[in-house]
Amino acid sequence: MKKKTFIIVSILSVIFILLVVLNIYKCPIKFIFGLSCPLCGLTRALLSVIQLDLRKSFYYHLFWPIILLLIILHILYEFKIIKLNKKLIYYSLYAFSTVNLIYYFYRLFNGSDIVYFDFTESLIYKIIHMI
Repeated sequence: MKKKTFIIVSILSVIFILLVVLNIYKCPIKFIFGLSCPLCGLTRALLSVIQLDLRKSFYYHLFWPIILLLIILHILYEFKIIKLNKKLIYYSLYAFSTVNLIYYFYRLFNGSDIVYFDFTESLIYKIIHMI
């Protein structure tokens, strides 16, 4: 990763963390479409980990440890601290994405209060009703 890109990503990450901590951040996908995304609950899970509430973190998103590990591995790989086989990376990402999508649809269709679809909460619905 180039130094300029790292600085930009770092600044955006700090801004994102501040927005989350100040409870200003709202998920753009849920805001626009009224539909939770497959990673819904991840931010709350990681905040629960920071607060040392592991039970709650797994409630929000079961796969937060895997996602966190993937992020750490990616950072180590980008800074050339570790070497990884690209095929292994791609196969791992495909496998994890598939499992995460199955988990997502399970939560979506089994009445989860974390992952849900409510079109009436969406920006699109609100704009249509204004017209």
